[in-house]
Amino acid sequence: MKKLLFIETSPRKSDSITTDVSQKLISRLQEQEPWDVEVLDLWNVKLPHMNGTTMAAKYAVFSGNEMSPEQQESWMLLNDYIKQFGSADLIVIAAPMWNWGVPYVLKHYIDVVTQPQLTFDWTPEDGYIPLLPPRDAVIVTSSGGDFTTGSGNEHEDYAFRYLRQWLENCMGCRVDSIDMTMTATGPEAIELSYQRANDKMDSMLGAFSVA
Repeated sequence: MKKLLFIETSPRKSDSITTDVSQKLISRLQEQEPWDVEVLDLWNVKLPHMNGTTMAAKYAVFSGNEMSPEQQESWMLLNDYIKQFGSADLIVIAAPMWNWGVPYVLKHYIDVVTQPQLTFDWTPEDGYIPLLPPRDAVIVTSSGGDFTTGSGNEHEDYAFRYLRQWLENCMGCRVDSIDMTMTATGPEAIELSYQRANDKMDSMLGAFSVA
């Protein structure tokens, strides 16, 4: 059975549009095929702080030096999150736009799992080289306005563009998206976004089916 990792970044739970759309996508996938779904609620997990202890552990690994017990604890926890990401065949991220960017818990998570020699390498000649096996990822975004391609506001989007660059360049993912736009302009706009989301899910389902 293939594995799906759902990364939930909104604290609004059932009131979150991105969480709702992500769960609808996951339900439709499970109607097609059985998936082993793991939910990572970033508001209810213990992410290691990227502080001096964790950074010292990182450089101890690179230099071959021994880590302190505190460094070992941080490094083991960091590796657990990397292994969780790396074991999934499909990543679904519910990521509402906050102040043109992503929720801070998601940025924290990205800084934890994005590690040179573990998830990516880099050379001056080739740039970023993902080290994890390729996998699919779906980013479900929401925004009060419209920042999608063709809107004229693309330059103000630091959420989807950032997530796509991270997933493609550092994590080796094939990225698709469902964009819930104009959510601050009333129920009609939200309903239209849901219709577009359903159409997008229709086009996605075959791509993620189990062979």
